[in-house]
Amino acid sequence: MTRMLRQARGLTALAVLVAATGLASASTVVAVPLAAHAHPAKGQTSSSTTPKAAAASASDFASIFDGDNANLAGSGWKSCPTPVAWTVDTRDLTPAEGAAQIKNLDWAFQQWSKVSGLTFTFAGEEDVAYDDDAFTVEPADGADVETRHVYLDFVSADKSTRLGGGTVGLGSPSQVMPSTKEIVSGEAIFRTDHVKSASAKELKSLYLHELGHVLGLAHAQVESNIMYPIVTNRVDLGAGDVNGVRTMTQPCTA
Repeated sequence: MTRMLRQARGLTALAVLVAATGLASASTVVAVPLAAHAHPAKGQTSSSTTPKAAAASASDFASIFDGDNANLAGSGWKSCPTPVAWTVDTRDLTPAEGAAQIKNLDWAFQQWSKVSGLTFTFAGEEDVAYDDDAFTVEPADGADVETRHVYLDFVSADKSTRLGGGTVGLGSPSQVMPSTKEIVSGEAIFRTDHVKSASAKELKSLYLHELGHVLGLAHAQVESNIMYPIVTNRVDLGAGDVNGVRTMTQPCTA
């Protein structure tokens, strides 16, 4: 796979319930920050989120780059025959917990695959280095970030200033080719203590949501969509999620 260098980046703003994203640019690749969401206790609602009518759910989607960088708005992965590989660092989990979460993550990738035309393949467990200051997830051995690759990590709250309170996951494209608006790599992190205590359905919902960010989707405003910023135990993609990822995903070109 082609390798690209990425530059350090930071999150411009982080709110407990809804996070804003900022961008750093380069001549050949743009490195972007992770997007955050909250996970309030069941029954709680966000004062900053007002659901739209369910009838509008099919049109309820947006690019993760909307409002931050008009040149990248609408960017997405290409649906080429070469699958998007994903790896995960499970060192903060027990072997049994790691195996269970790999299974849940694979399930989440497959849900997005069914509606997007993208294919994903698990490439194994891989040690990564999470840099809370630069907000990056990169191979721990110092290798360059691979293209058509998603890096996942489980991070304890004491190792991140960005995970805490209601925020239990962060996900985003990590590299984009601005000339073609092609997302070429992505990353997500999940808070270890939440992973250890949440139900399987809650975790599947969390994984679906963060992978939606990785695929280029912003938060939705209709509760029936998985991209709604308050994650519960919903495990079905909504009409806006499906239309959104199909809109963002690009046909394969040479």
